[in-house]
Amino acid sequence: MSGSTSTSQDFPTTVLPLTPQQRNEIDRDVVQKNPRILKMIDEDTEDTSDLLATITLGTLVEASSKLLKGGHLKVNLDLGMATQETLQKHSQLREIIRHACQTRSFSHIADLAIFQIPQASDPVRSSQDEDRSDFLYDSFVRPYVGKAVDGFYEYLKNNNMEFRGPHGPYYAKFCSIVQSSGTGKSRLMIELRNKGVIVLYMNLRDRSDLGFPMRDLVPAHILTEDTDCTAAEYTARCCAFFTAIFQTLQEDLNGILPRLRSGKSDPVIKSWNDQMCNMRSNARDEFFQKVHSRYEETLTKIKIPNPGEKTDVNSAAPTAEETTAKLGSMSLTDEKIRAPKLEGESFVMTSYNNMLMVLQRILTENKDQVSNHDPKLVIAFDEAHPLSKMSTKGFRPSHIIGRTINCYSKNSDASVWVVFASTTSQVADFSAPKSIHDSLRVAVAGQLLYPPYTRLGWDQNADSLSGTSANGVASFDHIVGFGRPLWKSLVGKRSISEVLELAAQKLCKSITFDANDANQALAILSQRFGLDICLGHPDAVSYLEKAVASYLRICFSTTEDRMWSFTGYPSEPILSCVAAMILHRTPSDVNFVLGILKKKIDGGMVEIGQSGELASRLLLLLAKDLFVRKDPPNGVIWDLLYNGSGDAELIDCRKVSVIDFLEYLFGQTFWSRTVKEAKAAFQHAYINFSHWVSMTEFISPPVPDQTDADSLSARCSPEEWTLRHWHRTSAVQCCHLQPLVDKMIPIYFDDPTRGPEDLSRVSQIFISDKAGKNRHEYDLGLVTRTHDSIQCLSSLPYIALLLDLNVEPKLNVTFPEKEPYHIETGRCLRIYASGISESTFPFLSQHPEVASQLRGLVSRQKEAPSQTILEALVKFGSTARLRNLQWELQDA
Repeated sequence: MSGSTSTSQDFPTTVLPLTPQQRNEIDRDVVQKNPRILKMIDEDTEDTSDLLATITLGTLVEASSKLLKGGHLKVNLDLGMATQETLQKHSQLREIIRHACQTRSFSHIADLAIFQIPQASDPVRSSQDEDRSDFLYDSFVRPYVGKAVDGFYEYLKNNNMEFRGPHGPYYAKFCSIVQSSGTGKSRLMIELRNKGVIVLYMNLRDRSDLGFPMRDLVPAHILTEDTDCTAAEYTARCCAFFTAIFQTLQEDLNGILPRLRSGKSDPVIKSWNDQMCNMRSNARDEFFQKVHSRYEETLTKIKIPNPGEKTDVNSAAPTAEETTAKLGSMSLTDEKIRAPKLEGESFVMTSYNNMLMVLQRILTENKDQVSNHDPKLVIAFDEAHPLSKMSTKGFRPSHIIGRTINCYSKNSDASVWVVFASTTSQVADFSAPKSIHDSLRVAVAGQLLYPPYTRLGWDQNADSLSGTSANGVASFDHIVGFGRPLWKSLVGKRSISEVLELAAQKLCKSITFDANDANQALAILSQRFGLDICLGHPDAVSYLEKAVASYLRICFSTTEDRMWSFTGYPSEPILSCVAAMILHRTPSDVNFVLGILKKKIDGGMVEIGQSGELASRLLLLLAKDLFVRKDPPNGVIWDLLYNGSGDAELIDCRKVSVIDFLEYLFGQTFWSRTVKEAKAAFQHAYINFSHWVSMTEFISPPVPDQTDADSLSARCSPEEWTLRHWHRTSAVQCCHLQPLVDKMIPIYFDDPTRGPEDLSRVSQIFISDKAGKNRHEYDLGLVTRTHDSIQCLSSLPYIALLLDLNVEPKLNVTFPEKEPYHIETGRCLRIYASGISESTFPFLSQHPEVASQLRGLVSRQKEAPSQTILEALVKFGSTARLRNLQWELQDA
C-alpha cells in the first residue's frame, strides 16, 4: 500500500461530536474485531489490501454510528461508502488507513466528509435532535421530589453500623438497589451528593441500550466486555480497575485540600460532586481517562498465575480448589474457611488505604461531622445487571467484583460503599468466592450480604387532594402525576402519545403487543386486575423476577436472606389506562389474554380466590371497559396515538353515570325491577374506576391506643378514604378477613345541592362475592356500611351488590325504606346477581368469548382440586370455613 504521504487533513472534514473517551472505544473496537486484517494491511499485501481496508472502514463506520446513536445524537454516517470503489476514487485513503493501522488510531477517519451523508440545511431536524438530547438531560436534573434519598442515606448508615455488629459479620461494603424501570434508581444515587456524600457514578448499560444516563465507556469496557477470559485474568482486571479508581480519587481529593477554607469541606465537596454528577461535564471524561491510563499501567504489574499456581505472595492463602474442598463440610459459623487470595489484591489495598487517608483529612476538617457511620463516599454502578451474566469460563463477573471489594473493605471501618443498581434482583446476589455455588446466599462461611434497597418512593409528582376537583380527576395532566416519577418527568418535553407509547413499551417490554405472549398478557392483567401469584408454584419466582426486571412490576421488599421478594403492581392509573388501551385494541386480544390467564390458573400459578374474587374483578372492570368504548365522545384519550392537550380526559378515568352503567351491566329493564325512587336517588351518581387495589386490613381497622390516633396510623375518615380512591380512579379489593363485603367502588354525587365540598359528595358500592354451590341471596340483607369493620356512615344512598356467580342465574333489585331510628341515615340499593349468564348480565351476549372464559374461572370453584384441599387442611383453624376445619375431607 505505497503512495505519497497523506493525512486526513487533505480531505474536507466535519468533526463528529464524540468525546475522547468515545473515540478511544472506537479505536479499540476496530482493533479487537480486525486484528489479523490490520496486520495484513500494515504488511502491505497488494492483492488483498483494498478488500481488507474496506472491511476495516466498514467496522469503523459501524462502530462510530453505534456510539452516536447510543448518545442520542444524529447519525449521518454512510456505511455504503465503505467500499473498494471509494478507495479507488480517493487513492489517498490507502495511506491514511495504513497510518491508522500503525498508530491504532482510527476514529478521525470517520470525520471525513466522504463518509458522511450530505445534509441540506434543515434547522427543524437539527432542532429536534438537540431537543431530544436536552430533554433527556433536563428530565434527569429537574428538582428532586420525595424522601427516598433520605431513606437510602439511613440505609447506608445502618449498613455501616451493622457491618461488624451482632448480626454480622457481613461480607463486604457493597449493597444494591433493586426496583423496576422509571422509579428513580439513577437519580437516587446522584442525589446522595446533596447529603454531603462524595458520589462517583458509573453506568454499565449495554452498548445497544439507548437509555439515559449514557453508558460510561471506560468502566463498562473493563468490567462488562471480553469476559470470556479466565477468572484469574478477570480478577486482575477488577483489581487494576479499583486500584485506578482509588488512585484517581486520591489525586482529586488531594487537589481539594488546598481549597478548604474555615474548616468547611462541604462547599468544596459540593463543587467536585457538581462536576462529576453532571452527565455532560468534561470533568467526567477527564476522570475516566485518568482511570483508564492508571488501569493499563497497573494491569501490566499484576502477575497472572498459571493454572494451579498460588496468587500474590501470601503462601498461607488457600487456592480456589482448596476452598472448594472445604465447602463440603462447611457450617454457617465456620470461620476457618477463607477465600483464595486475589491477583493484584495488594495493589487494591494500598491504593484504597492511601485514598482513605486523604479522605479522612478532608472530613476531619469538617467540625460538623456527626457520625463515623454517615456515608462518606459512594461508588455507584448503575445498570449493573451485565455483571451477573455467566462467563463461558464458568464465573460471574459480579462474584469476582464482590471478592475485590471484600479484600479492601473487610477490615475497614470507613463508611465507603459500593452500590449496584438494576431492575433485576440478580444484582443483589454478588456472592463471593467463585467456588461457592450460585444458589447459596452466604459469601464465605456465614458472612452475610445486605438485602437490596427497594424504597424509592411513589406519587412524588401527584396533585394534592385539594389541588384538583373531583370533576377534574380524569384529565391526563392529573392522572400522569400518580405512580413512578418517570411519567411526569416526560410531560412538557414529549407529546402525550409519546408518553403513552413509552409506557406501553415498558409495560410489555416490546414496541408491539403480542396477545399470545404470556409475560405481556400477565403484565396487562396484573396491573389492573390484581392477579395473585401463588408463591409456592415452581414458576413463580422466575416470573416475578422477570416481571420486576422487564414488565414494570414493583419490588416492595426482600427477605433478609434475599430468598424471597414481595412484589406487585401498586396503584398507577396512567399505566392502567395504557394497559386498557392495549387490551382492547381488538376484541380478539381480550380473548387471547383471558385464555392465557385461564392456563396460568389451571396450572396453579395464579390464584382465583376463595369466593370468586378474581372472577368478579374481571367481570365488573371489563364491563366498564366495554361500556365506555361503546360510543366514545370526541376529544377523549382512548388510544395511544392521541396528540391533543393535557387537559383531555382519559377514557378509562372518565366519570360514568351509575344509572347508565347498571343498565349496561344488568340490562335495560334494570331500574324497572324496583321502585322509581331508586333511579331518582342515583340521578347524579357516578363511578370512574380504572383498576383494582388490594387492602391488607379492615376498611375500618381498630386503633390500638390514643397515641396512634394522632399519628399516620390513625384511620383516614371514610369520606377522605373514598375520595382519594376517586382521585386516582381505583376500586378496592378488601382483605380476605373483611366481614360482610369483599370490594368497594367509589361513587361521586355531582350534585350542587350536596354542598361545595367534594368530601360531602362521596358514597360507595359495596360488593360481596360468593362462589359456592348454594345460593346466598339472604346474605345480601346483612351487608351494611355501619359494621364496626367498615364504618362508612353517610346521608347519601349507597349500593350493596351480592355476586353469587356459581349458581343458577337470577337478578333481584330492592330499594328498602329506611328503618326508623336506625343509625343508617341513607338508603341502600340492594342487588342480588347470580350466575354468569346473558340473562343476568345481558352485555355478555355481545361478548360470548369473554362470558365463556369467566364461566371457566368460576367453575373451578366447584372443582375444589386436591391441591386446594391439601393446602387448606395444612392451615387448620386459619378460618372458620369447612375446608380449614374438616380434616375428614381428605378421605372424601
